[in-house]
Order: sequence, then C-alpha cells, then structure tokens
Amino acid sequence: MLSADTPDRLLEVAHKIRADGAIGALISGGCDKYGRVPLKPFLSAIGQLHREKLTLNIHSGLLDDDAARELVETGADIFSVDLLQDEETIREKLHLNAGPEDYERTIDSLASAGASVVPHVCVGLQSTESEDQCIRVLQRSDIVSIVALALMPIPGESPLIDIDERLVRFVERASQTSVPVLVGCMRPRGKWEMEVKCILAGAAGMVSPSLKTIKWLEENGYEIIERKVCCSLHKMATDYSLV
Repeated sequence: MLSADTPDRLLEVAHKIRADGAIGALISGGCDKYGRVPLKPFLSAIGQLHREKLTLNIHSGLLDDDAARELVETGADIFSVDLLQDEETIREKLHLNAGPEDYERTIDSLASAGASVVPHVCVGLQSTESEDQCIRVLQRSDIVSIVALALMPIPGESPLIDIDERLVRFVERASQTSVPVLVGCMRPRGKWEMEVKCILAGAAGMVSPSLKTIKWLEENGYEIIERKVCCSLHKMATDYSLV
C-alpha cells in the first residue's frame, strides 16, 4: 500500500496512480483501540476524489451513526467492513475495546446512511460458532455482497489443519443469503481443489484463481469473465463473474 498520512498526500497519491492508469483506490489504515480508522480529516479529500470520478473502496473500521453518515456523504462507492462475532478474538487477539455488537452496528449505520456495504469475514480468525453467528448477522443486514477470506499462517508456523474445509463450509452457508459471495485475496494459495470446492459451494467470484482452477472451469463449461478490480466492487458488474 502507498502511504497517505495527510489529505494533501492522499490527493497526491491518488492523482499519481490515476496518471499511471488506475481507475480506483482502496482507502484504509490502522485503527485505534476502539477499532476506528481515523478518516475524518480525509473526508474532504475523499469527496474530491469521488467528484473526479475515481472509484473508491473505503475500509472504514468501526463507526457510529454520525461517522458513517459523514463518510457516505463523500460519495465513495463501496464500504468494506470486517465482521467478527467472537468477543475473545476481538479483545484478546485484536486487542480492541469493542464487542460483536459494534461490528453489526457499523454495517447497519452505513446501510442506513445509503452506503453499499461489503462485509468481510476471515475464516479461521474466530471460532466456527462465531462464523455461524456472522452468517446470521449477514442474513439480516442490508448488504450488497460478502467477501470470504481465510486466515494465513505466520511464516514458520503450521497452517490450520481444517482451514480449507472451514472456508468451503462458510462459502456454502453464506451463499444461502440473497447476495453474491466472493472469495477474496487473503487466503492460502496453491490450493486449486479448495478453490473449485468454493465455486461448487456457490462462490460467485474469486480473486486470482489458480491456473488449475481456471483450467477446471474451462473444462466444465464455465464462462470466465476477468475484471481487474477489487472483489468488493463486484456489485458494480452486471453479472456474477470470476474476478
């Protein structure tokens, strides 16, 4: 990621990547102990970039109603929101002074303000019971799509034995909602069998599928449409596709 620690620097970086051919940007950053990304000083710059027709995906962190409304008023296209429902994970692993209700409240606040919201769930970060609770939250939320991620091991550590099965299981359950499910970029790579299982489980799109997965899709009659955009922007496409 490129650093943009002031509004002027954000404009400078955005103008440079546009000159280099980019059509959009993900705006994200570190959060405080309450899970909030300090975006308020950047609202004017974000609004300017929207008026300049740069497609914007905002990784917002946790929000209250007022902060959500201010961000939505910038005109940003998509809001990516992490979704966790495990109190222990939130407090002991992420070290945040927040709870499961704060994540659902953020989604609801953004949706109520008119945002297109794309929750992200990292499978393996929390318990399977909490992943199931995420599904229940997603079923009652006003969202445009769901991104499924998978926990990646720290180099030198053993991966979770069941991470492939858990990701497929989550995709299958999430696909029972009324919105498309995308398999995102953060996941262990080189596992084409797992990617195929996710597609069979109902995934509507996938970031950078392996060559073996692409070959399998071609051999099994799938139409593959490639789009060079973040998977969170899937709702802006006219049909479900691999991205």
